Amino acid sequence: MKPNLFIVGQPKSGTTALHQFLGQHPEIYMSSIKEPHFFCSDFHLESDRAYGKQRFFDFRSESAYLQLFAKADDAKVVGESSTNYLYSQVAAQKIHNFNPEAKIIIILREPAKYLYSLHSHYVKFTEENEPDFLTALSLEEERKEEKIASPRVTSPSYLYYSQRVQYHQQVKRYCDRFGSEQIKIVVFEEFKSENERVYREILEFLGVDSSFTPKYDAVNVNKEVKFEAINNLVNSPLAKNISKNLLSQEFNEFVRDNIVEKFLWHQAPKATMPEDLKIQLMQQYQHQVKQISELVGIDLSAKWGYDNLAV
Repeated sequence: MKPNLFIVGQPKSGTTALHQFLGQHPEIYMSSIKEPHFFCSDFHLESDRAYGKQRFFDFRSESAYLQLFAKADDAKVVGESSTNYLYSQVAAQKIHNFNPEAKIIIILREPAKYLYSLHSHYVKFTEENEPDFLTALSLEEERKEEKIASPRVTSPSYLYYSQRVQYHQQVKRYCDRFGSEQIKIVVFEEFKSENERVYREILEFLGVDSSFTPKYDAVNVNKEVKFEAINNLVNSPLAKNISKNLLSQEFNEFVRDNIVEKFLWHQAPKATMPEDLKIQLMQQYQHQVKQISELVGIDLSAKWGYDNLAV
């Protein structure tokens, strides 16, 4: 069974929750592996080059990828969620080549808070070795020149933070290949505050029964590392490779979600970005927000508070 739904991004923007909510619908089958990242071969190559071997991205053959949907049976919608398809420069074309009739869901989050959350996520999973957010942003040019590297990052360009919020060119890659009726733009802040309304809109977009109500459990509640040394060990490439080779990816994800996060992390309030830094970043990305607003026909400047910024 070929998937006909792709949630392509962004990370840290509610994709896990949406994946789970959609997976509860009787007419929808969502892959048990949430992020196969099959179509972003640019990141596969970049990662292999950085490490001199294949360390990440297990799903590279179409046969292995399609096995993720072997149990879809007669589901009307068959989907997966790989959050870096939006950032990838090749995924949009590859998805179109694979299934030009596919439907695409893109979740966009206010850029400043998105970057702050993304950095925190990478630190937690030890992909980012610079714990200070502002310093991590400043390292981008040196990282591009391969002067400074984070030794555990999946693909080096994951940490090119300014490129992560180039929403206009990222979304345009999909608009250039898929019809407007095939693309659904979701605003993260609305999805977070109005789960039920946005979920029903998505079901209507997918052409399935929109009266179905999922179990709206809290997903990805903010957690902080409790035992840093053990967390570093568990997230080391050696430990990950051993567990990957011995156990299925489904089991590894179960262990991560139900054991590692339960015992090594603890629920904690989200750290708040300093207001002056948030304003500084918003001013930096104001033009980007204006561009993406015009492209998708949604006034994101107003929704995200960019229309009140001093120029």
